[in-house]
Amino acid sequence: MLDTAPVRRKLVEVQGLRMYFPITAGLLRRKVGDVKAVDNVSFDIYEGETLGLVGESGCGKSTCGRVILRLYDPTGGSIRIEGREIADAAQSDLRDIRPTMQMVFQDPQASLNPRMTVAAIIGEPLDEHTTLSKAEKLARIYELMDAVGLNRNYANRYPHEFSGGQRQRIGIARALALNPKFVVCDEPIAALDVSIQAQVVNLLEELQDRLGLTYLFISHDLSMVRHIADRVAVMYLGKIVELAPRDDLYLRPLHPYTQALLSAVPEPDPELETQRRRIILKGDVPSPANPPKGCNFCTRCPKVMDICRTVDPAFREVEPGRFTACHLFSQSNETAGQTAAAEARQSIQQGV
Repeated sequence: MLDTAPVRRKLVEVQGLRMYFPITAGLLRRKVGDVKAVDNVSFDIYEGETLGLVGESGCGKSTCGRVILRLYDPTGGSIRIEGREIADAAQSDLRDIRPTMQMVFQDPQASLNPRMTVAAIIGEPLDEHTTLSKAEKLARIYELMDAVGLNRNYANRYPHEFSGGQRQRIGIARALALNPKFVVCDEPIAALDVSIQAQVVNLLEELQDRLGLTYLFISHDLSMVRHIADRVAVMYLGKIVELAPRDDLYLRPLHPYTQALLSAVPEPDPELETQRRRIILKGDVPSPANPPKGCNFCTRCPKVMDICRTVDPAFREVEPGRFTACHLFSQSNETAGQTAAAEARQSIQQGV
């Protein structure tokens, strides 16, 4: 019998992406080093899926999202959107692909011009990229306001007259104005009240189903990422340490950092909470300007080995669809890797 399963198409392909910010010193502002905000990151995002990108504050999540959209010029690597290489393209050459890729920013107050009305904010992309008449633009603005749950009568109001959740809806409407295929959601709920966060996430899911959108959902809220994402990438100090389908990652994390991260998620059930065994990491996160030699996590890893302090582990597929950068799962440590996987399963069963 023939396999009729549809073949998923890669919409976004990122390979070896690096974003270094130079450190200068002295009277002549000479370069003395780099802040390695994003360091050799690789992943794909399939059409219609949501890839969650999680990690501690300062690990490079937002920078990664901005570089993919070419809001920053990358230091190195490859970025392909719909098969088109954009990593080294001039900003002027990116104009025709901008409608395909859009962004919802973290702070809805800072990302909206306080001197522009809602209609002007949502309509600005239409002014830049379309030749619609004034009446057609207004109709499109009203259509977008309806789509995100904003009253049309508010079109001539200013951002300061709205709540945080309403302002984020304005930002979402602006991002959708040109019918994009790929949207980077940079912690879109971080600045909102808890009571409003679920509404915004549900809106994003509804719009994805209706418009066939593809999301890169950046967040440090692991519970919300579990709700919305199809696959999850875990980032630490500028590198992705684990990438896996959502359920596999939450039920059986492989990388020691992922295990520690998930063990910190609160458990609503008081009985289960008392039985949980948290993994407490020692020390502080190293500076991205001076990362450790070898594995970035070696200074805090509870399972560190000698090789970890000298050799940077390769990011490789260790199980079908599961990728990790850890020497426990390297080809020369298959037995150790199996032991680590077994320990991970046991920890989950114990309530970690």
